[in-house]
Amino acid sequence: MTKDRTTLKLIEELNELATVLLQNYNKPKKEFTLEIQDEIADVKLWLNIVEKRYDEEYINNRIEGKKKKYKLNEYKDDFDYENGMC
Repeated sequence: MTKDRTTLKLIEELNELATVLLQNYNKPKKEFTLEIQDEIADVKLWLNIVEKRYDEEYINNRIEGKKKKYKLNEYKDDFDYENGMC
């Protein structure tokens, strides 16, 4: 698969994930867990491929900086499993 094609596939999957997350938010009585999980898996697959083209150390440092900025290391689990909401 070409570089352009993998990038386009990632963009497509990101949009599908965004769509189902919005549906989950806008329709709280409907169950979207399976669809969200499917789209997360698809995004992770294509992101892993595209990510290999870039500087891994820079990306990891950026992630660590964002974790500190937003104090994400302080939260062990902010997911409400009973209601399926963050």
